[in-house]
Amino acid sequence: MAQMTSAERVRLSRWINRVEETADTLLDLLQNMPQPMPRDPVIDPELTNLLSKFTLQQDDMSEEDFPMVQFLKSGNGHQVENRKRAMAYVASEIPGCRKIDDHTVKTDGYGTCHFSAFTHPRGAMISSPNREDSNFGSAPWHSRDNFMMFRDAGDGRCIIYVAPIEPLFEKRTIGHHGVKWEDIRKAALHTLVFPAADALKVIP
Repeated sequence: MAQMTSAERVRLSRWINRVEETADTLLDLLQNMPQPMPRDPVIDPELTNLLSKFTLQQDDMSEEDFPMVQFLKSGNGHQVENRKRAMAYVASEIPGCRKIDDHTVKTDGYGTCHFSAFTHPRGAMISSPNREDSNFGSAPWHSRDNFMMFRDAGDGRCIIYVAPIEPLFEKRTIGHHGVKWEDIRKAALHTLVFPAADALKVIP
């Protein structure tokens, strides 16, 4: 697969976001169908044929597209270095994004964002036990415009989510401090998926 430019990745990500949002809307309509229905809705079979190839698990994506490499290191003790590496990649490769300080980036489209990097398979820890950030509004970074979460999924993909901060606190279901990746995906204003191998080419 030819390497995409940053602009091409952004356009592709926006297309993927629109498809996923439309699919979520359709699923919600079908799950809440009226009873009794005045008539059965007519859905073109071409739609179900096209959707079938996207209903596989994300882990089934080909190794050719996403070589099984990692950009960030898993486990405790790597958080600071992971954040530095992820932020360096974002600042160099994402158009209109630049580093402000060790925890903050400025973007053209999503304002000033708190920045963190994650490798946990279940989700992101957005507040800490025994710290003042356990409730929304209790830490200075809660006043940022959005939260930018850089995720190394561990399967050859890196994913960047940009999401509003306050709604994430309402979605904490991993203990009292973590939000599942699925809930983050649904809350995200912007999602960008790219091969971890691409990040390693830029930040070895």
